Amino acid sequence: MKKHNSYNWNMVFFLSIIPLIGFVGTGVYIYHHGVVWQEPLLLLVFWFLSGMGITMGYHRLFAHKSYETTNFIQWVLMILGSLAFENTILKWSSDHRKHHTHPETENDPYSIKEGFWHAHIGWILKNTPEEKNKIIGVKDLEKKSVVKFQNKYYFHIGILFGMVLPLCIGLLYGRPLGAILWGTFLRITLVHHATFFINSLCHYVGARPYDSNSTARDSWFVSLFTFGEGYHNYHHKFQWDYRNGIKWFAFDPSKWIINFLSYFGFAYNLKKAKEYLIWESRIESIKNQLNDKLSSTTDSISNLYISKIELLYNQSQDIFTIWKELDLKYTKSISVDKLKNKEIIKKIRNINKENINKVKLIKIDLDQILLNIKRGKLVLD
Repeated sequence: MKKHNSYNWNMVFFLSIIPLIGFVGTGVYIYHHGVVWQEPLLLLVFWFLSGMGITMGYHRLFAHKSYETTNFIQWVLMILGSLAFENTILKWSSDHRKHHTHPETENDPYSIKEGFWHAHIGWILKNTPEEKNKIIGVKDLEKKSVVKFQNKYYFHIGILFGMVLPLCIGLLYGRPLGAILWGTFLRITLVHHATFFINSLCHYVGARPYDSNSTARDSWFVSLFTFGEGYHNYHHKFQWDYRNGIKWFAFDPSKWIINFLSYFGFAYNLKKAKEYLIWESRIESIKNQLNDKLSSTTDSISNLYISKIELLYNQSQDIFTIWKELDLKYTKSISVDKLKNKEIIKKIRNINKENINKVKLIKIDLDQILLNIKRGKLVLD
């Protein structure tokens, strides 16, 4: 009987030689030839472009369909995503949809339950059984001409734009080897591991404000080098939202560019979670954390806080019930009359603002109770 290899040695070689050339090769080249300004710039530009191809294209557009865009933008994002050498749109989207459909189970390709290394890169290096490695759940994408074209010419596109193009740019300023080291090998290494950290580090470091039961976490730090993808707890809760960082100041360039494109009609049908759903998930998450803490604390602490928690939680549910009804009422009332639409939108915004202020006060009280329980305090205002 033929012994089954646990690792795909082609992938092991590929994902070892790329960073080796990227870091060691670039380091040796710098030692002997120094650095010119064009090379770090080349790295940053191609890192940004290929990173956006993954976040805006592979992830938010194709895998989650969180917005729609023109054929031209789809083709641009397909080319940019191909520069990252993270497989085709079909394979990438299939694996990612499995990850969201079966999170943290044996059917999750990069389940964090199998450890940091597996979630980070091990799942790519290992030989996966054929039945689990099949491309499924992407029938909608298989019909797209841009996806069909990429499936046929994936490596050609990646090599042409990700290797030949930086090489040609390097020829223009007389350092082709430096250009391909910075713009191809080092850049691919950074893009790969930035993406991989979302599957690994973002399940270890950060907060869980929207779903305390999920291992996915929000990390502003990871967002800095993943173009906004670090707000992973929110993403797992509202995977269809075109935003990951929902606060205006949250570093999420993918969100900003999609928004910018929408002003000119290049992006449309942008999907956003309703404000009441976001706040409801935040209150639910705190409630779950409180229940976990109360189950392992002393009876005196538990008896002191449990009725107060239930009162605050019930108050929030009353607010959400009315909020949803009003939102549904005004959303249905939106008409063709633009003037009337503006009035309705203004009313919806005022309702949101008023209810957010109410829920914020409840959240502050629940947060304080959670802090008191963690500290073992018997204090009730």
